[in-house]
Amino acid sequence: MVTNSIEKEVTRVSTGLIDNLISGGIPKGSVILLIGDPKAGKTTFISQFAYNQVKYGIPVIGIFTDVSKYEFLSNSLDFKWNFTPYLDDKFFIIDAYTTRISGQPKFAFEETTITDVADMTQMITVIKDMSLKIIQRGNAPLITGFISSLTPLFFESEVKWIYKFLEDLKDIAHRYKQVWILEMNSGIQPPHVETTVKAIVDGIIELRLMEESKTLRRYLRVYGMKRTNHTLSWVPYEISSSGIRLEFPPTV
Repeated sequence: MVTNSIEKEVTRVSTGLIDNLISGGIPKGSVILLIGDPKAGKTTFISQFAYNQVKYGIPVIGIFTDVSKYEFLSNSLDFKWNFTPYLDDKFFIIDAYTTRISGQPKFAFEETTITDVADMTQMITVIKDMSLKIIQRGNAPLITGFISSLTPLFFESEVKWIYKFLEDLKDIAHRYKQVWILEMNSGIQPPHVETTVKAIVDGIIELRLMEESKTLRRYLRVYGMKRTNHTLSWVPYEISSSGIRLEFPPTV
């Protein structure tokens, strides 16, 4: 049974990536924005986070708006993250990509499909239904989720409905102690849109590509994460064959 009692102490969810930057993990009941430059490694980050969760035995809901299920699973295998054994057991996919691109489901095995990406109410309803399904299948003390990516939604739906969706998702996360990571490209126009999204979420992880001596390097920083003591410094990272790895990460 899910309870809505107020936690006196912060219970954290290990990311397996940046825990030493955020006091050991993301607080349960959080919606986190993962924002950054294209090709900075955002999809790699959420894939690595999701795989770590299913390995820990934590159910993951993945909503795809910018990539197909097949492409996500194939790209993950490049890092030796095999999600196939966890499908419909610990890893639950919601396809918001296929109907957005082709207008109809591409694969017969897609279990849950968003039929209208512009309908933010449908998106929230599907998340609630999937959460209930996971809870009913067993005593799931925690559910995590991600959206890859928010960016296409700004071309499909009115901005005010996206804001409403984020507020509704926050209510779900807070009420049922879930953790959600939402991927988004930086530089969404007009600028106040990005500012408003940042104000709604519970924390922000930013990935950047920066040029140094005519070489592009990747940097990460965390800011504004609620109930968390964290560094505000930019931390260099690299993407290796085993995923994202921080270089000389500071300890909080």
